[in-house]
Amino acid sequence: MMYRSHPMATGLLVMLATSFPIPVAADQECDWTGPRVDCGYVGITEGECRNKGCCWNPADFQDFPYVDVPWCFTQNAHPAEYEAAKIQEDNGGGSYAELALVKSVQPELGPDVTKLSASVRRVGCDTLRLTLRDADEARWEVPTHLFKSDILAGSGPSMNGACGGSATTLEYNLLPHPFSLTVTRSGDGASLFNSTGQRLVFKDQYLELSTVLSPGATLFGAGERVSRSLHLARNGAPRPLWNRDIGPALEEQNSYGSHPWVLGLEPDGTAWGILLLSSNAMDIIPSEEKLSWRVTGGIIDMFVFGGPTPLAVMEQFTAVIGRPALVPYWTLGWHQCKYGYASVWEVREVVANYSAAGLPLEAQWIDIDQMDHWMDFTFDPVDFPVEEMQALVEDLHANGQKFVPILDPGIKVEPGYHAYDEALKRDLFVRNVEGDPYLGWVWPGPCHFLDYLLPRTAAYWEEELAAHHNILPWDGIWIDMNEISNFCTGDLCRLKPETESEVPTLPSSRQEGLGKDPQWVCHLECWEAQGLNSTQAGWAHPPYDIANGLARSPLGYKVMSVLNSHHDGSSEYNAHQLYSLAQTRVTAAAVESIRRKRPFILSRSSYLGVGAYAAHWTGDNVATWDQLAKSIAGVLNIGLVGIAMGGADICGFQGNTTSELCARWVSLGAFYPFARSHSDLHSTRQELYLWPEVAEAGRQALSQRYRLLPYLYSTMRAAHDTGAPAMRPLWMTFPEDVAGHRNDRQFMFGDALLVTPVLTQGARSVEGHFPPGTWYSLWNASDVVHARANGTDVTLDAPLERIPYHVRGGRIIGTAEPRRTTRDTKAGALTLLVALPGEGSGAERSAHGVVYNDDGESVVQARASPCSFLHANVTVRRDGQGSLSGTLKIAFGSSWAWPGGARYPDDALGGAESVAADGDPPIPWPSLAGLRILGWEGGAPEAVRTRSFRPSGEASGSQGRSVVDLNLAEGTRVKDSTLLLSMESVELPLDCPGSLEIEWGPRKTAQYSDV
Repeated sequence: MMYRSHPMATGLLVMLATSFPIPVAADQECDWTGPRVDCGYVGITEGECRNKGCCWNPADFQDFPYVDVPWCFTQNAHPAEYEAAKIQEDNGGGSYAELALVKSVQPELGPDVTKLSASVRRVGCDTLRLTLRDADEARWEVPTHLFKSDILAGSGPSMNGACGGSATTLEYNLLPHPFSLTVTRSGDGASLFNSTGQRLVFKDQYLELSTVLSPGATLFGAGERVSRSLHLARNGAPRPLWNRDIGPALEEQNSYGSHPWVLGLEPDGTAWGILLLSSNAMDIIPSEEKLSWRVTGGIIDMFVFGGPTPLAVMEQFTAVIGRPALVPYWTLGWHQCKYGYASVWEVREVVANYSAAGLPLEAQWIDIDQMDHWMDFTFDPVDFPVEEMQALVEDLHANGQKFVPILDPGIKVEPGYHAYDEALKRDLFVRNVEGDPYLGWVWPGPCHFLDYLLPRTAAYWEEELAAHHNILPWDGIWIDMNEISNFCTGDLCRLKPETESEVPTLPSSRQEGLGKDPQWVCHLECWEAQGLNSTQAGWAHPPYDIANGLARSPLGYKVMSVLNSHHDGSSEYNAHQLYSLAQTRVTAAAVESIRRKRPFILSRSSYLGVGAYAAHWTGDNVATWDQLAKSIAGVLNIGLVGIAMGGADICGFQGNTTSELCARWVSLGAFYPFARSHSDLHSTRQELYLWPEVAEAGRQALSQRYRLLPYLYSTMRAAHDTGAPAMRPLWMTFPEDVAGHRNDRQFMFGDALLVTPVLTQGARSVEGHFPPGTWYSLWNASDVVHARANGTDVTLDAPLERIPYHVRGGRIIGTAEPRRTTRDTKAGALTLLVALPGEGSGAERSAHGVVYNDDGESVVQARASPCSFLHANVTVRRDGQGSLSGTLKIAFGSSWAWPGGARYPDDALGGAESVAADGDPPIPWPSLAGLRILGWEGGAPEAVRTRSFRPSGEASGSQGRSVVDLNLAEGTRVKDSTLLLSMESVELPLDCPGSLEIEWGPRKTAQYSDV
């Protein structure tokens, strides 16, 4: 809280100070960015504080909300040191050391651990792992079996001599006196981690570690929170990590997720990353001089990623925590939801109105309204009767649409309710400090919470989900409130006498009482546990208060008590952050088992590794222009923590949106990876068809989204394979463009699509920054931006019905004819959109790209079929007479490199070796409808010829070739610097294994030798 000085008191203290010697803290003993332990009281003055020998610094962090930290705090800048008594190297290039305490500090934070064991290991050519443990006693460590990660499972590749002299191999140095670690990149010598001269503190409930920062580094990460910017201001403000039910309305406060990792971007475009694998509450503090971690328990388990590019850092980071899940194809469609649909018949009207308005609708979602008194796995018998819900889902499926219901972690305490009875009988609930199931309060009333760290909970959860799916065959699962959210605060709770008598007879949903609006208040009597042992007392009142809610709120505020225990013996104090990871892991496995298809899970809470199992959204945002703008940084940050499928509630969740705001939001949100409209119970309806201008903006934006579905899906596959965010900041693809390092008003989808939203009310134009290269408008390809080497800023027209979308020159992306559902869109033919680089690229211009395809729903295998990757390369040449000709080469092959090794070689038919392995399922490739070539500066070609290569027969070396002249006069045209080669009339097949080549130009050019 803020401390206020009093003039009279100050004068008295000055007089006293002249009469008696009083210890005054020197500036070198005080670090205003360091840990602040309260040394004063409400109302203390600066003079009083200093005369106590304490430090004084008002909490004023530049460009940041007010943070309630002590202004008067104990001395916190004394060096804390360990020394290495013995350093040993192992055969894998790692080191081990025994550390002994030399200088202890801040006894108010607890006694220091006197002996530590330290290890540094290579877990990749570009990744180092530093661990510091208590040498004498085991401490809490994050259970690594929760992650979909070979590295954390201990089965990753050995690094013994494997890195050689790679330019990105990391070098490290352990300094023994005092102990510190430096990590550099061997190629350029860049410092990535340097703890020299920084405090190393290791206590039972307080750990501190810092690294020196370069002056120009821009930092990202340390989420989840809503912020004015994507980058972290280096202002010394603590960024707390502790999951809780707080949405994006409260700026800079810790929110639904915790991801203790930071990505650094240097001015030259090189990048590095640091991950602290810890689930304990912590503050991350970025300042001008250093980056610090202050953690309330566990061990130090730190990974340093060498990059050197941002994409390389993401690949290294997700190799540790788990690659993002590949979502089913249908999830890339448009989703509609609202908390507050009155009945199943109202939902039917919504579905029908979307169709009548000519708007796509992929999936209809229903919030807790469908439940009987908000209990999981139930149906309101009056407004959402089972028979009507089944009919709704049957009709949705018949139309190629999907249905997704919601589930909350709280299982209502109600005997006779199957989900409760079974979980209680099997002893599956998290326990309170007295060993009984912990009692909290959420939507249905008094609830217990399932323990997903308990292995046998998985079988129960799958059984409940299967029984529910047998009644209503949903297509995905939406998990809400899993921070865990709790409307009560307390270690022990019980029903109030008046509540206890009311609970069994709650009124039905259409009668008086709670009705459709369950109260967000606690109806339990709760209190703080007494008679605790020293360990429990430390958990209840830790010596260091993180900046929880920017107000040092107790860790148990509106969540489960930190004194709760899981069946594996772990305390909620240590394991709180892991709930979403454990729950999504179990849920994804259950949904896959039940449906025998690729699972789709949406989780509100998140932690490291959740992206391997689930999607995530920014939560309960607000229908304001400010929140529209902040949603960009919010969704970008989801991608930066290894969750490819992220989004924000389009048009806003809380409050009433407007037609202009909603129109702008759907134009932006059409290129969130996860595009869903969702609003609150008390908000006005905001389906896209309700306003003519919003409907038109929706039709235009979603037509582009559905047209680009092959590209979006390919980008999601790349995210799954490499960790590259689907929706990404400009610097992820253009790290050397310094002007884009702090640009969070635009974004890219993949490496080829640039989105420039309108974020200001009333604006009909927008300024956008374009990284180096050529950029074509998707609305009119003759609108071209030729950006300079250091980027170019351009003012763009942006009428209300659309915002600027641009495709990058030098890229080929897959497109399809947009229809109302992804099923119907996917069933159509494929058109390749070829964006040529600018004329300045020389007489020969090339573009390339990869289109990924599968059936869109089968369970993802460890090895993708080579036939899923279509590699396309287009080369356009101008001859001496100024005539243009072009060649498209297509081959199939594994992953993202051209078959045969070279990237887009001259002889595309050399890729014919890239055949499907025995046992690979067939890949349903559509026919090639044509090419749409942007930047074509010539007339219509006179001739088109195709040449195909396909192995024929089973004999070794048996193969077949064919050459076909095409008469495409009717399907070929040039408009707005775009050449359209339509091949729909010939239904040109895309067969794997095999290769295809198409050449067009003057008649004398399109000639192949006989084969």
